Amino acid sequence: MEMASGDELIEFEGYLVSIKPRIRRGLPEYALKIITFGGESKTVYTREPKILLKPGLPIHVKAVLSRQSEKPRWMIDEIRILKNVETLEPRPAIIEEIVKGVYPIVSGKQENKIFSVPVEEDLLSKIPEKLPEKIYCIFLKKNSQIKLVEVLHEKEYRIFDRIAKLISELDKESSDSDRAVKEYLRRL
Repeated sequence: MEMASGDELIEFEGYLVSIKPRIRRGLPEYALKIITFGGESKTVYTREPKILLKPGLPIHVKAVLSRQSEKPRWMIDEIRILKNVETLEPRPAIIEEIVKGVYPIVSGKQENKIFSVPVEEDLLSKIPEKLPEKIYCIFLKKNSQIKLVEVLHEKEYRIFDRIAKLISELDKESSDSDRAVKEYLRRL
């Protein structure tokens, strides 16, 4: 990919919190929502992910500004998993109440502990209206504040979980067969 001028290139690190697949111009594309370690929300796009995408993954992103569509957007040039940063695991929680105001607040229980945390407006539409409801939540702790950054319905969570397990099994089988081929060639 051709590099753009300095103001058309961004580089940042954060947690992948949302993956939205779609078809654009007949090709698959993924909109990735990332919460930076500073708490800022960014959306970037990719056609062919170079890594296994799953919510809660700490990643480093380099993206260039693409002006090929109706509105400019950030396209991933480089993406990699950060090795020395803890992954945010989606955890089951019972959402019991939403208080809408200047800053929406979500209250509920997780692992028998009560929580009441701020939530972004765009996440409210993902939380069912009929409460209480069990959903999978990704919480981000920044300094002393905890914030709800993503919610996944049980079906969504199970899909990501199954895909991760399947890819892990395929990687293991691939390395086992590579080892068998190398052993065979060594014996020749």
